[in-house]
Amino acid sequence: MDSLDDGYTMAVAGALVWTPRLLRAWLDGCGSAREIHAWVVEHDAPPEGVPALNRSALERLRAIEDDAARRAIEALTVSGSRLLRDRDPDYPAALNDLPDPPPLLYVKGAIEALGSRPIAIVGSRAATTYGRQVAASLAADLGAFGACIVSGLARGIDACAHSAALAAKAPTVAVIGSGLSALYPPYHALLADEIVAAGGAVVSEFPPRLAARAHHFPMRNRLVAALSRATLVVEAGCRSGALITARLAGEIGRDVYAIPGDVTRPTSVGTNDLIKDGVTLVTSGADVASLLGWDSLFERETPAAPSRDDPVLARLTPAGVDVVELAAQCGMDLPAVLARLTLLEIQGLAKRLPGGTYAAVKRERPPNARTR
Repeated sequence: MDSLDDGYTMAVAGALVWTPRLLRAWLDGCGSAREIHAWVVEHDAPPEGVPALNRSALERLRAIEDDAARRAIEALTVSGSRLLRDRDPDYPAALNDLPDPPPLLYVKGAIEALGSRPIAIVGSRAATTYGRQVAASLAADLGAFGACIVSGLARGIDACAHSAALAAKAPTVAVIGSGLSALYPPYHALLADEIVAAGGAVVSEFPPRLAARAHHFPMRNRLVAALSRATLVVEAGCRSGALITARLAGEIGRDVYAIPGDVTRPTSVGTNDLIKDGVTLVTSGADVASLLGWDSLFERETPAAPSRDDPVLARLTPAGVDVVELAAQCGMDLPAVLARLTLLEIQGLAKRLPGGTYAAVKRERPPNARTR
């Protein structure tokens, strides 16, 4: 396929982007994007066995020409992404479990970062301190088991999960509800760049310059659910998009887990209702790993020994320190502190206490150790 054919493919997909099933049906019925364009220019009715398009969609398709195809190629180049078709070897096979897998994906970075242990961490945009702490801790915990953290790059729980994965040097993949050159929310552009720079990926089914629209986010959520081995809901109100992700995950046979929350907080209503409806309650990444039968990578890799100058370890006390206060004292982001605390827990130098605090663990002197 030459580059102009690529351009026509992207232009046609852009004209029908919010109806993946129709796009797939027309591609199957006509054979290629150029043939779709040629057909609608010459006919009002669809090919036999292909669903009809509304007038607006037909007008968008008829307006496509060589210059539009070239603009689509230019937009792809400017976005720094690559085009991935559903028949390409790198296309994630997990998406084929959807009733409407996207025929095209735009990928910036390494989609291979998904690996064999992708886990979605999703939740409220209006996350509480508790929710952010839990999301960051879960991402760091799961990173120790070789998981790739998948989320939607939204503010709140999503961003915290991505950031904690980066701090823990775990792979992470963001699926967005806009084009890659029209990133939404725009203030997460730096986070998106960090994800790609660390070996992860930012993925969209929308053309690079397409701005986010309300109906894009449920579409984004179905990709998050399908790409992941399981979906973990941290905080969710009664109408949270995270509940849509959880429902879609269940519909295609993925596991769904939920973190219990404070019954007095609106952001816990959705997660607590999931648990009441039979979704498995978990409280740590280790719980998730156990349910999935995963072993920790730290059984094969020896973590770096902590330095006496480690700012997190140095500020822990036997009585316990609040995580938010600890992050402020260290001058570090909360996800980075939680990732470090997870490693210290694995090394037996810290322990988690009730109420979101962490305490130092006194290392006993070996019986034959000399005193000085």
